[in-house]
Amino acid sequence: MIKLFRNIRQNLLNEGKTTKYFKYAIGEIVLVVIGILIALQINNWNENRKNRVTESEYYCKFLADFELDRQNIEELYKESEYKIETSKRLLLDLNKKDKDKSYLLNTYLQALRTNEFVPSKVTFTEITSSGKLNLLTNDALKNNLIRYYVELDKLLYQLEINRSKSLEKAFSYDDVLLFGMQNFDYVNNSLGTEILETLPVYNWQFDSESSYYKQFQNDLVFFVTMSEREKQHFNNILKAMETTFNQLKKECNSD
Repeated sequence: MIKLFRNIRQNLLNEGKTTKYFKYAIGEIVLVVIGILIALQINNWNENRKNRVTESEYYCKFLADFELDRQNIEELYKESEYKIETSKRLLLDLNKKDKDKSYLLNTYLQALRTNEFVPSKVTFTEITSSGKLNLLTNDALKNNLIRYYVELDKLLYQLEINRSKSLEKAFSYDDVLLFGMQNFDYVNNSLGTEILETLPVYNWQFDSESSYYKQFQNDLVFFVTMSEREKQHFNNILKAMETTFNQLKKECNSD
């Protein structure tokens, strides 16, 4: 094609048709410019198409993160309810004064156990660190995502404080041996009978005037309070994600 154009120009010059030569040259330049513009347009269209595919993939990735977080929160919420019910049952058992210390302490340990909520922020971290946040063309959804993750960090901080206070409160007894730390099953099995026989035995669970009895009672009420607060924090996270979650479902399912 280039050789053809060159031959045409050369023939016009040889024939002395200068005016036609310039008109042809201008026409050729116009064709080249049009060709370049068309190529750029096709390239832009193809790039936009790839961006829209990537955008849709990100919406679905965000949705998967949200769904996983909702499932985890549901399980942790049940754990909080279990801790509340266990602590309440222990308060009643303590008041009856008919349970041995080993039962009370090992059940107490179960009430303390909790899993930390670690949200799935993989997609948000990926899209922000790679500078691809601008690929999200739904500005309302993009702004809601940013606001949600800012709010989530605040709620996670509150959950961590709640968890830290519960753990700090759990073993704040002035004498762990008189309290009965050795009665925890995993400690009891580790120490063995020979060592256990050398340790003091104090059945404070039968004495409502004992400082250990009162502290244990206070701890159980404290755990109920902290677990209720934990449930509130989980509900606040679910509430914070609700609007964005519904938007993500719409965007992800639109394709």
